[in-house]
Amino acid sequence: MKTKLINHSLGMALVFGAFASAQAQQVPAPKTPAEVTAPADGINMTPEYARSVAKSAYIWGWTMVNMLNRNAKITQAPHPGLLNGVLPAAPRGQVGMLHDYIEPSETFVACPNQDVVYGLGFFSLNDEPVIAQVPDFGDRFWVHALYDARTDQFGELGKPYGSKPGFYLLVGPNWKGEKPADVPATNFIQTVSARNFLAAVRLYGTGFDFFDQTWKPDDVVKVK
Repeated sequence: MKTKLINHSLGMALVFGAFASAQAQQVPAPKTPAEVTAPADGINMTPEYARSVAKSAYIWGWTMVNMLNRNAKITQAPHPGLLNGVLPAAPRGQVGMLHDYIEPSETFVACPNQDVVYGLGFFSLNDEPVIAQVPDFGDRFWVHALYDARTDQFGELGKPYGSKPGFYLLVGPNWKGEKPADVPATNFIQTVSARNFLAAVRLYGTGFDFFDQTWKPDDVVKVK
């Protein structure tokens, strides 16, 4: 057992040493185009290789460009409503909500769930923190899915995570403000990124109360 522990410790030390050495040898990120390292002389960059690099760059950057374009379009709305009558849209920092299922004519963003009421909004933690209000939905499924610029989901806010009704504070990693008194300490979500993010709200809408319009999403109370 002792030998295994020693070998394990030695292995970890070697890995850590190699990692530290690699960090020490890293070249600082260029700040201007002139500082970008050019290919060495005599290297033949074939068309096939150039196409391969271009494809990789396109795939790597597509989600970020796509999200920025959607952000620029959706946040032009003067108030929460429907873009072209079908897509939830709202100014930055607010959420637009549907009052029915998504229409088949909506092709601006993928909406794979056909049994939920969608909401959509873009936020920027570079500019201000965000308070999300969660009404009491009872036994109905709900989730506030939070996506970064790469469409990776972060945070855990919804019925699958056991989230309770109330107010939730979302801040960037460098936020230094004071938490509002009406936000419990457990309802604090600190994000990895301080950049823009997308909030996609999904409320389970099947049931007679939805179809006969006796149930609708609660109005959102504006929080100062």
